[in-house]
Amino acid sequence: MEINLESNGIKIKGNCVIQELKPLQKTMLDIVESERSSVELDLSGVEAIDTAGVQLLAVCRNNTLEKDKTFRIIAESAVVREALKITGLESMLEDTKNV
Repeated sequence: MEINLESNGIKIKGNCVIQELKPLQKTMLDIVESERSSVELDLSGVEAIDTAGVQLLAVCRNNTLEKDKTFRIIAESAVVREALKITGLESMLEDTKNV
């Protein structure tokens, strides 16, 4: 998995699966805990995602909203879109702000 920090968030390429999630988990936690007012994810380069990857996205979203920040998936691959649809979490593809 390749994780790139960008000015607007994180861009992820490769497989978002349990065996490879530790670095992504740390990066997401660092972003959520930072001074940024939003967390934006570009998942257009994700080639595979399992339930652990989906769970990590959901936890990141929830932690972001608890900090009164905006969470956005700004781009997603068909694999990510399908995984979120299957798990009933496709609402994560919509802009989310804790109000």
